[in-house]
Formats: sequence, structure tokens, C-alpha cells
Amino acid sequence: MRRFLLACCAVLTLNACGGGGGGSAAPSTPPPSTSPSPVQIGTASVLWQSAANLLWPNAPAGSTYTLYFAANGGMSANSSGVQGADGSVALTAGSNGQLSLAASEAANAKARLKGQVLVARFNAAGTLAEAHQVQIQGVLDDLYAQAAAPLALGPSFDAQGVATLRVWAPTAKSVKLNVFVGAASQTVNMVEDAASGTWSYTAPDASWTNTAYYTYSVNVYSRWANAVVTNEVSDPYAVSLNANGARSFLADLSSAAAKPAGWDAQAIPALASPLDIAIYELHVRDFSATDASVPAAHRSKYLAFTDSASNGMLHLQALQRSGLTHIHLLPTHDMSTVNEAGCVTPAIPDAAADSDQQQAAVTAAKDTDCFNWGYDPEHFNAPEGSYATDAADGLVRIREYRAMVQALHAAGLRVAMDVVYNHTSSAKQNDHSVLDKIVPGYYYRLNADGEILTDSCCSDTAPENAMMGKLVVDSTSLWVKQYAVDSFRFDIMGMLPLALIQQVQSAANSAAGRDIYLYGEAWNFGAVANDARFKQARQSNLAGTGIGAFNDRIRDAVRGGGCCDSGAALFSQQGFINGVFYDRNASSVQNQDDLLRLSDLVRVSLSASLRDYSFTDRFGNVRTNSQIDYFGQQAGFTGGPSETINYIEAHDNQTLFDVDAYKLPQATTAAERARVQNLGNAIVLLAQGIPFIHAGQDILRSKSLDRDTYNAGDWFNAIDWTYQSNRFGIGLPVANVNGDMWSLMKPVLTNPAIKPAPADIASARDVFRDFLAIRKDSTLFRLRTAQDIKDRLSFLNTGPGQVPGVVALRIDGTNYAGAKYKSVAVFFNVTTSAKTLNLPELAGKTLRLHPIQAAGADARVKQAAFANGSVDLPARTVAVFVE
Repeated sequence: MRRFLLACCAVLTLNACGGGGGGSAAPSTPPPSTSPSPVQIGTASVLWQSAANLLWPNAPAGSTYTLYFAANGGMSANSSGVQGADGSVALTAGSNGQLSLAASEAANAKARLKGQVLVARFNAAGTLAEAHQVQIQGVLDDLYAQAAAPLALGPSFDAQGVATLRVWAPTAKSVKLNVFVGAASQTVNMVEDAASGTWSYTAPDASWTNTAYYTYSVNVYSRWANAVVTNEVSDPYAVSLNANGARSFLADLSSAAAKPAGWDAQAIPALASPLDIAIYELHVRDFSATDASVPAAHRSKYLAFTDSASNGMLHLQALQRSGLTHIHLLPTHDMSTVNEAGCVTPAIPDAAADSDQQQAAVTAAKDTDCFNWGYDPEHFNAPEGSYATDAADGLVRIREYRAMVQALHAAGLRVAMDVVYNHTSSAKQNDHSVLDKIVPGYYYRLNADGEILTDSCCSDTAPENAMMGKLVVDSTSLWVKQYAVDSFRFDIMGMLPLALIQQVQSAANSAAGRDIYLYGEAWNFGAVANDARFKQARQSNLAGTGIGAFNDRIRDAVRGGGCCDSGAALFSQQGFINGVFYDRNASSVQNQDDLLRLSDLVRVSLSASLRDYSFTDRFGNVRTNSQIDYFGQQAGFTGGPSETINYIEAHDNQTLFDVDAYKLPQATTAAERARVQNLGNAIVLLAQGIPFIHAGQDILRSKSLDRDTYNAGDWFNAIDWTYQSNRFGIGLPVANVNGDMWSLMKPVLTNPAIKPAPADIASARDVFRDFLAIRKDSTLFRLRTAQDIKDRLSFLNTGPGQVPGVVALRIDGTNYAGAKYKSVAVFFNVTTSAKTLNLPELAGKTLRLHPIQAAGADARVKQAAFANGSVDLPARTVAVFVE
């Protein structure tokens, strides 16, 4: 800007100096500037890959390269060269941007990495053309990872309870340990191990154990600060914290003080096979925040799960008796957004169904209230403090988390932990940054210029780097060993390497002494998409691994449209259960082929989405599931039934009830809406694979049409375990996420036909339990292998001559362990009218309605009848027959 102003002044001066009538002299040409041109060095686009090797992507030919270093930073550059360097080293240029250091200089790599490093390119004339800082992940892994891999990071204890603290900080100049016991504090120097890049200190005795809090003071060059800084930071391996996590707590997890009574003697519920798993996804705060049957001190806390006679626990116990095996807890590791020292519970007005007053009150408190989903991790190994009765006491959150797990185990339920290793809430020098203040620039995935990527939402970690991968493995092993966690759900698992997830599987099984089931969001997007940086843990790569992936095929076929539809598409794109072609709403223009196409996708899903399972499609062709189209992808993607997580509702996006509120004709009665919910739930529960149910899905849960309630408070997330309300029509959802839909939402929220009565909720609850019990009753709904499914499951009523809107299947039980029946046949009639199927394949069979349905909660299904290969099916009914 200053150069531009000087140029303008020069022009004005010349014009003003023009002579009068005698003419003007020509202005003289100014001499060329001798000042060197500045060269920006802000980006870090050079990759230091190993001690001797660097990469300058797309490096121009005919250039020379030099590495500069400065122990305390402060380098700058212009066309005449680099200023402020302590020294420089010539690099040898190879092909394709490869640069190398002489062996004698490569030996100095560790010392150079403790300061600022940049690489400069000089053109053929010897002029500095550009200079860049370096990305250091590769060289740090090369120099330190092998030695660091076996070390215990964070706190560890000897047999006498004496603590050793160890932190990986290879680029640090020094690390000090700050210890706080009551009002007293002291600081000691930690000792560096040059081979591993770790710094450690062993306490003088056991007096710090279970009493002291601590931090590290890391003196390190930070590219983000462009300077050497001293960061006081918590331990990334901390197992507990003070309120809000500024200090780590020195807890010995093996000590009696850290355990609730009976912890070591607890029994883990038996599980014969991962195919027996049935999952219920639940948020700790949702479970009890508004449950008056829970003692006030326990509401929204871990300890609510220990109140075995509460309405919520009675609900979970009833589900367990019907066949539920796992409670999936939304993230419970330490998160950054809830103030553990004083969050608030706002008062919400009791306003109209389409009022904006409720969401205004929620929004006003969104950054100060006690609610968040928890996908904003800060410390991966410590329990979240806002769910403890005393976040300021580092032992309390440990004991109470364990008490929660113990209580669920005592109820016959295993615990699945939702883990978020793909990002952190903060990075660089910002508040709540931890990893990046210890080893700046290492733990995060960077773009070509060295900036942190945010494909996930926030600062993307880089588990492909050895020490971030070690953190993931160490963390999951800790949770299974110390907290008896039984399963992990990986948030955005597709951003993690498949090899790492398989390493987690092996390490977790070893730490737990039993099989730990892994599953996750195996989506394929971002900078790592299509295996651009490594082989991802994404859907198409998981076949044969036994690792589960959320199945978007069943979700979208059943619900209609796609996960993230908005506007008119939320009405017009009806799904298999809510009216496609057979019960059109005012916006839908779908035809019979749309119904048949979705029916085929349902068949794919019922057969575990196996790649190579075959059936006759709607055109009459025998095709494999992988040959069925799903939005341009192969619908079949699994190699075995344990690799599909069958779901139609989760914490993300609208609940099934709310989606149906859009898609069903607006005149549909509340009782019929409950039946539609039953249809969807039956498909999930009776499909081969692992069923996943969102908490409240079995009782028509609504979030008043909100599509993303991660920060929408208790108001839009509460669950009524008394079954009096499903919380539909409690106001317009929060504007920042849903405001563009308000005009479309208002007539839906005020439609009196939609909101269910308590009898509708109770009916849905009981029918759900019947289907869950049917799944538990026979292994034919839990076939163990892909070959079992191919050999025993067959579809009826297929091809171009099928009765539209009815999917039918038979499973052969001959000589199959746990089958109980010669065969089972299942009929899904999603249409609004009764249907009759004449099935030669069943001629001569003697089939009767499943005894659970014959004595069950649904009166309509009892009208279903089978005789002489012909089955009569009531409208909107799923009937299970047994032989």
C-alpha cells in the first residue's frame, strides 16, 4: 500500500510541475530501484520426509536449493537472500522435486528441527525466487517413531504407586513439569531422551498420586506463532483433569481410590457372536436430564445409569430382555464446549407449536448451557467432567464413569463408546489447543501450503502420522482395559487409515482379553477421499475385515431421498415406508418404478448388503447386490454381515418420525404414522447384519423437525420415558441450522393429525419390542457368515411381475444352530391396502404366525394368514411366519 501511495504522489508532482506557455521540460526517468524485493515465507509447502530427504512438489527445473535454519526463528527473505539464519546447507536436487542432504548434514536433522527451518529456491541467475517453511511429520516419524512406539506416554506408576510422567516433544528446546497440590506448586525440569523425542520425570515418592494436578511448560518453535514460545499445556495423555481441563490430574487408574465398589468383580455380559449385537444410541445428558424419577443430583450425569428403578433404566432393561445388547454412548471423552465449572439450564417458554420463542431462548444460551453432543474433543483419554457430580475433583469423573459402565453391565448391556479421533476442537496457538502446542505442525493433516485441513468440521488430525496413530491405539486400549468398554464407534472413520483401525482391533482385543467390536462412519470425502493419501477405512475397503460401517443404502431406501435433503425434496422424495407411489403426498411425482427400485435396495439391505449375494431384480435379471445402483455407487459393499450397521435414524439429521412428518400425506393419522414407524423399525431389526437404533426411535421420538441438534439444548433433545409425549411440535427448531425451512415447517408443526397420543407411543414401543424379541428368538435373523446368507436366504415376489410394495423373504433353518424353526418367512407390506401373494415356492409348507406376534402388541398383524402357498397381509404390516 505504501508503494502505491508514493507512486501516486510522484505522478501528481510531475503533473503539477508542468510549465506555462513556453512548454514543459520532459520529466527525467528515475534510476532503477536498488532495494531487494521481499519474498514471502509464510507457507510450508516443502515436505521434510526423512533425515536426508525433502520434497518440493512441482519444483521448477534449472534451480538450486538451500536449507536455512535458525534456532530461535526470526528468518525473513528477499531477492538478495535469507536474513536471520544461523546457517545454511546446500541441497542436492533430484527428479520430481526430490531434494537431499549430505549424510553429514542429515545427522544434524534433530538439532535443526528444534528451531525454524526453511528451504529457498534460487533461479539460474542466483536470485532468490521463493522460500518456504517445511512440513515436519515425515522426518519426525523417521527420526523418532520407532523408539517412541513402545513407550508409555502420560502417567504411569510403579508397584509402590510412584508416578512417572512422559510426553513426546521432539522439537522442544526444554520441557518443565508444573505440579500443583492444594495451594502449593513446584516446577521441575524434565529429562529428554534424544532417541525417542520424549521428556520424562519420575516423582520423588507416591505423595503426588491421586492428589496432584500438573501441566507441562513446553519451550518450542511454533510455525503458527512464527517464534519460539513457552506453552503451558495439559497432558494429551491425561486420564483426568480439573474442571475445564486446564490442568491434568495424576490419577492411578489401578488404585482403589479410582474404583467404585465391586468394580474388579463385575461380569461382562456374554456375547456369542458380533451378529448378536443390537445397538441403542444414547446421549448421557438426554438419558436423564428431564427424568423426574432420577435423583436430582444424578440427572444428566453418569450416575443416572446407576438408578436402576428410574424410568429410563426400566426402559433400557425392558429392551435388554427383548434382545438389546449394547448401549452406544455419544462422546464421553473430555470435550471443550461445556463449562464444567458453571454451565446453565435456561428457562424455555411454553409457546405455540410453530413459535420461534423456544428456539430463541435455546440459542441465547447455546454457549453457556450444559448441552453439547460432544464431537469437540480436547482430551481423548479423560472422561468428560460435565457428566460428573464434581468436575473439580479428578477422581470423581473416573469413579462415576466406571459406575455407569458397571451399572449397564449389571443390566445385561454392553457399552459402545463413540470416539472422535479425526479432529480436535482447536489447534495452533488457540485456546483449548493441546497437541499443537506441544509439537507444532505434527499432529494435524495439512494442505499443500501447510495449513491445517478442516474437512471433518474442525482441525483434522492426521492418524496416518505414527505418533497420532499411536495416540489412537493407546487411547482405545486404555478405555477397554481401564473402563471395560466393549465396543467403539469411530466418528468419520473414513478419515482414518484402514491399517490403523485394524491395529486398534488387535490392540484392543489384547488389552481387553476379549473381542471388541469396531464400527464407524466409513464415508468417503475430503482430502483423503478415494485413498488419495492412504487406504482409508471406508465402506468399499472394509469387505472381509469384520469392521462395521453405517449403511446409507438402507437408510435412504427406507426414509426416501438422501441424508441431507432440504426444501421441497424433503416432501417430494418419499421412501419405501412412507408412500413412494402407493401413497403420494401433494408434492410427490414418483412412479411405480421408483417404488420397485427402492424395493430392490431394501432387498440388498435385508441380505446384509453383501457384494456377491444375488436375487432377481425389478427387470427380471439375476444380479448381485454390487450390480444394483445406489446413487452411482454399488449398493452391495460388504463381505460379511458383521460389516453392515443397519440404521434409519441416528443423532444426525431428522428423526424418522420427523422425516415421515414431511413425507407422509399430511392427512395421515397419528395411529397410521406409528405403524409406518413400525415398518421402518422392523426392516432394521429383521435385516441380516447389526441393527442400530437411535434412543427414542422405538417411542416415536421427535426433535420438532430439527435436523441438527448438536447444540440445541435439552429442549430439543429431551426424551420422555413416561411415554406421554414424543416432543413433536414444541416450537420451530433453531434458526441457524433450520431457519431456511421455517416457512415449510410451520404448517407441519401445527398439523393436529401428526402429534401422537400416549396410546400411539405405547403401541410403537411394544411392537418394537416384539420385533426385537423375534430377532433374538432365532439365529436365522442373525446368520453368522456371508455363505450362510447366500445359502439360506431367498427373496420371494421379485421381478417385473411382483406385487408392488411387498418385499418377502424366506430363510431356511435346516440344521442351523439356534434356528428353532425349519424356516421363517417375512412379509413387509408397506402399502395402505391389504395384499395377497400367491407363492409357489411355499406350496406344501405349514406356516404359522410367529408366536411372539400371535401373542403380541399389534392387533392388525394377527389378521395375516397363510394357506396353500398363499399369504394374506393387512395394510402397513410386517408379518413373520415360522415353519
